[in-house]
Amino acid sequence: LFKSGATKNNPTIHLLAMDQINIFCKEGGNHCPEERGQFAKNNVVAAKYAIAASSFEQARSYIDIGMQLLQTKHWEKDYLLSLDIFEMSASISCINGDISNMSMCLDEILSHARTFDDSLKAS
Repeated sequence: LFKSGATKNNPTIHLLAMDQINIFCKEGGNHCPEERGQFAKNNVVAAKYAIAASSFEQARSYIDIGMQLLQTKHWEKDYLLSLDIFEMSASISCINGDISNMSMCLDEILSHARTFDDSLKAS
């Protein structure tokens, strides 16, 4: 579905596909690093769709799973994805009133930001 572009302009299909993939991931599905990265990226897209629909708890779920799918040393291996996930997590945490998680995410961003611009959202 993702490679064919079937989910690109259809949020409903994307969300349904990610829900199914995430069930598999939660059950301990064994994935290669490339699949984990692709699933994490698609969870970010799903979270953006959920935020656009004001479904912040659903967005939190997608971001949490995306974070779990990040590789070891993800800041070094996939910096932009890590930055995107942690920025979204901080934003969703703020909206949901989870100040401790928001603070943790912002600290994580600030400790790994490569440029001043990358740290702007976190400061």
